Amino acid sequence: MNLNEMAIFATVVENESFTASAKLLGVSKSAVSKQVSRLEDRLGIRLLNRTTRRLSLTEAGAVFFEKCQTVIAVAEQAEQAVSRLSNVPRGLLKINAPMSFGIKRMAPLMSAFREQYPEVAVDLILNDQVVDLVDEGFDVGIRIGRLMDSRLIAKKVTNCGMALVASPSLFKETKIPVVPAELSALNFLNYSYVSRASGLKLVGHDGTVNVPLKADFSANNGDFILSAVEQGMGFACMPTFICGDLIREGRLVKILPEWEIDNDHAIYVVYPVTRNLPPKARVFIDFMAKFYQGIPEWDQ
Repeated sequence: MNLNEMAIFATVVENESFTASAKLLGVSKSAVSKQVSRLEDRLGIRLLNRTTRRLSLTEAGAVFFEKCQTVIAVAEQAEQAVSRLSNVPRGLLKINAPMSFGIKRMAPLMSAFREQYPEVAVDLILNDQVVDLVDEGFDVGIRIGRLMDSRLIAKKVTNCGMALVASPSLFKETKIPVVPAELSALNFLNYSYVSRASGLKLVGHDGTVNVPLKADFSANNGDFILSAVEQGMGFACMPTFICGDLIREGRLVKILPEWEIDNDHAIYVVYPVTRNLPPKARVFIDFMAKFYQGIPEWDQ
């Protein structure tokens, strides 16, 4: 049995045309027609009904096409299994990541990764709105916060520290809050993709408190929220990978530093459950986990 003949026959059936199949396979129409005729001669039965307008399967052709699909699928799986054992990851790696994390923290990661794996090309798509990795064809994604999609396998990279921050200018005419209840007097700048409708939950030595928020401004991008905080428009609850540098520089004030923001947020690298993990994705996942292991530099 010639696997190439089976593949060509299946392509003709799927495209319902010798011409279209030849173009797809990069060969002449006559070459495709001869391969199918040779296959029919060897099997001793007609597989296709040919007219000037269209091609259609005979009863035998329909049975053979179904079996061809099974054989081709097994052959492709065998090839993928062998390719996963390759010691040289290569090809295009498509990554999805949140906008602010990508801009502020991923350039050193990608530079080091490309240096170690020069045969892996990268297409990094930054988007604050969560996209469907499967539907959009991504190999891996970076997720921050709680994971909701059961179709994703996740590897925790590091914790996602959170801080309440404001500009020093906000406290020129009012004091810095020293207890959670005083936060309610300040305007809260809300990140659109995180719901704070029920308030802000804080954990301290005396237990947990839930603080109602006064919020009249929201935006769907962390960097914009950061800029609004710097302008003195209000305070925000932000990941430290966004605001940590400005806290260290004294450009932002950390409010209620002795209180912890009650959340289970972390930074994960994720990939679809239904997809065989190619070497290029596998090495990136391991590389990222090692790159950010320990206390991340923005929290040091």
